[in-house]
Amino acid sequence: MDVESGSTADAVELEAGGSAPAVAGRVVRDRRTWAVIALACGMSVLVRLPMLSSPVSVDEGGYLAIARGWAHGQVLYRDVFVDRPQGLLALFRVWDWLSGGNTRSIHLMAMLFGIVLVVSTAVVVREVAGDTAARLAAMVCAVVSAAPMLEGFAANTELLSGALSAAGLAVGVVGWSKRRPLRWFFTAGLCSGLALSLKQSGFDGLAALLGWLLLVAVFGTRARATALKAIAAALAGLTAVLTVLVVHGALTGWSRWWAAVAGYRLRTQSAFASADWHNLAATMPYAFIVLGTVALTAVLGAESAAQNLTTRLTTADPGPLILLFWLIVAIIAFLLGGGFWRHYWLLLAAPLSALAGIGLAKVPKFRYLAMATVLAPSLISAGWVYSADRAHLNIRAAADHHAAVDEQVAKWFDSHRQPGQNLYVLCASAGAYADAHQDPGYPYLWFVEVHHAPHAQNLLVAYLNDTINGPHYIAEYERASTCDSSGRVEQILNNSFTQVALIGSIPIFERNPSPP
Repeated sequence: MDVESGSTADAVELEAGGSAPAVAGRVVRDRRTWAVIALACGMSVLVRLPMLSSPVSVDEGGYLAIARGWAHGQVLYRDVFVDRPQGLLALFRVWDWLSGGNTRSIHLMAMLFGIVLVVSTAVVVREVAGDTAARLAAMVCAVVSAAPMLEGFAANTELLSGALSAAGLAVGVVGWSKRRPLRWFFTAGLCSGLALSLKQSGFDGLAALLGWLLLVAVFGTRARATALKAIAAALAGLTAVLTVLVVHGALTGWSRWWAAVAGYRLRTQSAFASADWHNLAATMPYAFIVLGTVALTAVLGAESAAQNLTTRLTTADPGPLILLFWLIVAIIAFLLGGGFWRHYWLLLAAPLSALAGIGLAKVPKFRYLAMATVLAPSLISAGWVYSADRAHLNIRAAADHHAAVDEQVAKWFDSHRQPGQNLYVLCASAGAYADAHQDPGYPYLWFVEVHHAPHAQNLLVAYLNDTINGPHYIAEYERASTCDSSGRVEQILNNSFTQVALIGSIPIFERNPSPP
């Protein structure tokens, strides 16, 4: 590990008889680095700030509505369904309690996790490549991870799990230089387990750490025993979190839990089933705007990973190699998702920023001009997004036409509903439930689930036919024939409901009174 960048540098210098000026210089560099990291954290907040009062996204609203339903007694994965581990819903449930049910405060959570991502990325780079690279990486990560065109303002699972995954990697690389590293690696495993509890793709940081440790165990004879113990400690921390998830899943309903977090995704949309390559092509231009120059600069940093490789492994120095591992695993996690929505690209933001920081550090002249050039496309695109009025912010940021309408539908519903009456969004715009503070009466809140979840179509027909527990109002976001090709839903809508309003382009239907 680079001595100048390590947290034990002062002790090394003193033990070796280092001069007081050398130690003082180290302190000054530390303060300067942390000042820049703090500035980067402030930048990540500022880039997100214009979206603070914007409507919640579909995914944010859906997770929040499910968390609220779970808090109100609904059974997770049965009464309310999502193909994510329960840690995500627990996080949204706790946040909703802390915020007093303030729906828009979800974007504050994105800001906090964005700060964790920036700090963690900077710490990793500082440990393996020095202070200068860490400062540059922090600034790059702050801007690109908050990019509105990649939905960096939203509390999506890529940002949330990515922040904790990066934190686990940071704890691991810092712990390697400690006298008692095993507790650090156990903590790294805990962080990675928490990342996996938010989304199944949150394994990139731990996989990079374990991959490097395995190489050290194979090639580094002096550090082999320590590396093997570190692997065991990290896996122990990971297992502790996964055990909690499994036990809760078994108590909730093992088959439903396993189908939700593993089987459903593998069957419906992943790299192994119905991967949406068309969506990959559609979102790639936006990713290129934000990450293109960062990726080009990261190539310079990746070259450092191959330099003196044998020496680094035999001396147990991870160097930038661990960052290259991080990027490779993040790319794998990105491809495994299969959906390739804009926010999926956030998985690559931190490792690319880390390598870009090293690449920029290799350019001593015009370094800050080069950084400005790297960040210019992202900042310009953010300025274009934020120049829109509030109703069009989500449209420009993520082509989300439902977010602003969700608020209007929720406002109309609040002004018309009577106690006990509920709303169904046909057949998908999950954010409307969060805006209306309405617990879902039908388990499946996303379009793909209505079509692919087991028995979803029959459950929908039964729900709409239920005059007691079924919906009193229906907001037709998608045509009934699109939601159910059999025609049963359209027949129910025509026979049992009457249109009473039009919110934007969304018809609102009310259930017909029951005959006396």
